[in-house]
Amino acid sequence: MSAISSNVNNNVNGNGGSIESAIDRITSDALAASSASQKDFILSSTWQGSKSGYYFGTTSQRGTGYYIDIYSKQQLSPSASHSNRKRPRDDTRVNGNGDAEANDRKRKVRFGQDQIKFISPKPSKPNSAHLLQHAKQLLKQAEEKQESLNIKTLDLSRGPASLKAFIKNLTKSIAKNELLRVEHPEDPSVFMESEVALYEDISALQDLAANVEYFHEFVKFGAVDQLLALLGHGNNDVALAVIKLFIELLDPGLFTGGDIKSKEGMAALMAAFVGSGSSGGAGLVIEVLARLKDGEEEEMKGIDAILTLVENLMDLDQLGTLRLAISFENDKDDGAVANSYISVASVVCQSTSFVAYLVEKIGEGGAHVWSIAAKLHASELLATILQHEDSQTCLANLSLLKPMSAHAESNDDRVPAKKQIEQPPIDGIECLLQCVAAFRKRDPSSEEECEYLENVFDALTASLLNEKNVEEFLVRQGIELMLRCINERLHSGFGAMKVLFYAVSGPVARKSFFYKKAAESFVDAGGFRSLFPICMGKRSAIPKPSINCDAGNISLLRKYADLNKQNDDEKKKKMSKKMKQVVGGSRDWYHTIEMNAIQILYSLTRHLDENSPNDAKARLLAKFIENDCEKCDRMIELCLKYDKKMRQAEYLYFKSDEAEDAEANGIVDLAALNAKLEGGGELFYRVCAVIAFAAAGSKRCHHYLMEQLRTQSSGIGLIKAGCEEFISVLDDGDHRNQLITYLKNI
Repeated sequence: MSAISSNVNNNVNGNGGSIESAIDRITSDALAASSASQKDFILSSTWQGSKSGYYFGTTSQRGTGYYIDIYSKQQLSPSASHSNRKRPRDDTRVNGNGDAEANDRKRKVRFGQDQIKFISPKPSKPNSAHLLQHAKQLLKQAEEKQESLNIKTLDLSRGPASLKAFIKNLTKSIAKNELLRVEHPEDPSVFMESEVALYEDISALQDLAANVEYFHEFVKFGAVDQLLALLGHGNNDVALAVIKLFIELLDPGLFTGGDIKSKEGMAALMAAFVGSGSSGGAGLVIEVLARLKDGEEEEMKGIDAILTLVENLMDLDQLGTLRLAISFENDKDDGAVANSYISVASVVCQSTSFVAYLVEKIGEGGAHVWSIAAKLHASELLATILQHEDSQTCLANLSLLKPMSAHAESNDDRVPAKKQIEQPPIDGIECLLQCVAAFRKRDPSSEEECEYLENVFDALTASLLNEKNVEEFLVRQGIELMLRCINERLHSGFGAMKVLFYAVSGPVARKSFFYKKAAESFVDAGGFRSLFPICMGKRSAIPKPSINCDAGNISLLRKYADLNKQNDDEKKKKMSKKMKQVVGGSRDWYHTIEMNAIQILYSLTRHLDENSPNDAKARLLAKFIENDCEKCDRMIELCLKYDKKMRQAEYLYFKSDEAEDAEANGIVDLAALNAKLEGGGELFYRVCAVIAFAAAGSKRCHHYLMEQLRTQSSGIGLIKAGCEEFISVLDDGDHRNQLITYLKNI
């Protein structure tokens, strides 16, 4: 155990060689015991403590007691110091007559009335000579010996009674270890054995994950509070053992794949974990991060385990475990005050510095230490937290995040207040923009980097749902950086389009100052030069996917192009699953870019007005007139395209079984509207709003649009119908009034 090694080494360095003196004392005692006359066997029904030169065990001939350990005696004697004779396996012992006795039964250690079974693994190789010459060699020998010992498992043969007895023994192990640590703080060799035993007890509880029906009793017996208290243990390995235990117990798969009783047990365990302490179990788990170092491999595994546990908590919360637990508690007629629901995201954002930690590590703070796999995991969790609805209120300003170290120091009572140094806040917006800037002129070099970059963009777009973050985004020239990424025509341009869409959109019901300012900044930064070529569908202007993602797999796309020359039946037979995935990814790539371009253009028509600086609205209207109104032609093309898709989606819906179910429930109109929006209606309504903007703002555009619609066997009535349907789904506000004004003018 790395933490045990660290503790002992520190004491060796700072205690004047106390370990070496202890080794000499142990060796001299063993030699003295081997030379004295000893009995072959001492009868004892229970463990009475260690006896020099003996081992405690049970055989079929003599029963339970202390047997003389002649191999230990031979190993310590001078005549055997240079012998190469190997020690026999642990399951074979030698009696006083020199005969080997094989333990035909499994040995057991008794705790009260319960038994914890042991499983004997393969024996480790014998240690090399002279291991007792140095403290580090002694530790290595102890760790190897511990690995060769038996592994504890949880025995639930007597049901809840066995679990209760095990938890009582766990309580005793915790108390024993705490007492030894208090009495001998400078001598880790005293409490090392109790610490290893405590670690094994915690690890054995992982078997409880296969018995979800006992989760209620696990909570009832107070195990959760005891285990969470161990997260502050001085040995990091003990704290990480608790974290690994809860990773197994709080696995979302146990909730989704279980029956009603299992879900109730999971809900009870989740509520007990999250509701423990002021910041809950999530807060206690996150505090362990401040004690782990990035550069050490074992501690990096611990960091990954903490991220996994927080991810499990977020997933279980999304599945409704906390709400389910609260409903069970409120249904009890015991007169207690009804509990209120608080999401895990709220606890993480308000009571911890976890978001600051993640932002710092995925950025330059972890660039030289964290692997891409670790940064991918952290970025995925960060995006999940920021996309939660509660984070919009809990993280009002992502540019002023409290650092993890400052959070840890503020809770340390041992450090005087005057010595606590206030660290500057972490600028989350700046860190995310730096992560994006690293890929401005290069494509991701692996599939993991592609996913990492996508997570960074998702986190950035989620933060822009808060107006204060939009302000900070503009101050740090986020608009300009996104446009540079688009102009490079590389992989990062895909995510940059999404960020710009969120930056200039804002709430639908009202106009916002900062989103309006973002739209005006987009125009001032030359956004028209990047936006309109994409709106026109020019492939040379559209960002290209990296070859390390599905959408950029050129070899499979070329094979698919060759298959298109054959008939449909042969093409379907020759298309592999991977090819279908690549083709679908390529289509989604270009469709998403087109969708974001339409959304950005539509948002510009919403926010730009006569008061916008540098004649932004007039410049936008001029774009629809230039080059013989080619933008108007493109808007009509897109309008007819998505109108057709919307009608087809509506038709297919009414032919499906879902329509019959919706009609039986009385929600057929709402369900049909949802099918239309998902099938293309959302983009159809926005294209109609853009066309109405151009027609209402320019007589030339109005005349040209009517003529072109007439040549397409349509008319301005299509645009009016689209705007009217759009108005019907909007709430009262500035946007709705703007569309009504368009209808009057056209």
